[in-house]
Amino acid sequence: MHTVEKSRLTGFTKMRKFPPSLEAWRDPIEKTINKTLKANFDRREANQIIKYMFRTGGKRCRPLLVVLSAQALGGKPEEALEAAGAIEIIHAATLVFDDMIDKDQVRRGAPTIHMAFSNEKALTSGLFLASKGVQLLSNYKNSEVMRMIGTTLVDISKGELLDILGDFNASVSECIAIADLKTASLFGTAAGIGAAIAGVDGRDLVGVQKFGRSSGMAFQIQDDILDFTDGSDEPVLKAPNIVTSHCLHEAPRPSSNIELLNSNRRNSSKEVLKILRKAGSLEFARLKAKEYAGNAKESLDKVTCLENRKILDDYADYLWKRTE
Repeated sequence: MHTVEKSRLTGFTKMRKFPPSLEAWRDPIEKTINKTLKANFDRREANQIIKYMFRTGGKRCRPLLVVLSAQALGGKPEEALEAAGAIEIIHAATLVFDDMIDKDQVRRGAPTIHMAFSNEKALTSGLFLASKGVQLLSNYKNSEVMRMIGTTLVDISKGELLDILGDFNASVSECIAIADLKTASLFGTAAGIGAAIAGVDGRDLVGVQKFGRSSGMAFQIQDDILDFTDGSDEPVLKAPNIVTSHCLHEAPRPSSNIELLNSNRRNSSKEVLKILRKAGSLEFARLKAKEYAGNAKESLDKVTCLENRKILDDYADYLWKRTE
């Protein structure tokens, strides 16, 4: 039985771990990733750099969605494992670039790859990982799979550029648009690729992609919430997100909130948390994450070939209820 706790925000039940029906695939996914990244180079240092991004694990929500989608739609989930690994490898590449652009020094409690090695080594490692992921997906010889990943790589790049060109005072709608491109698009493709491997096409495939994309938005918004509520005392106001944007633009007394947030941008998350709670911004984001999870599940209503809907419903619920 997964561990649960009550949210201090709204009384929603929150999850610390994957439900058992989802957890079962994490180990096979991890083994697939490790096998894929083993000894790609003759030089030991090169292999160490490539594997560095995976040293501390991760939630693996994206590759899990590939496998669950195939399973829910009557396919053989084992056949989707290589694609799942590819999606996580591509995701890792985007993190390399994101950390370099944001000049982040730490990820998951360890130095980021450009800090541990160099900008040059990080850049080329990111390019290798992205290329390796696409190569793995090409093994399926499925034009829909390649179309989806191609579109998503463009979306992620567009979102990153818009993020760079934006500023801290971005509106809620602008933050949602960027999150849709940078995060939700890969979730949509993860779900779609799993469906395509299961032989799904047409409107059913579109419905599954919509499920993944809305689930991805729920995931990102919950991530934004956790940036402020995870107990960390690190400064967190480095980039705009739906939480801060609501506080700055849509909460009561926005001009006062702007002054407070700007004066606290370099202060700890505990101090900023008080401002966001008073503005109702955490509650707003929490309800938005729940709304996207609901939209995700509604997207499945018209999918005609679902054989196990519950595992996808459980997945969507986990993304907005998780506590880590």
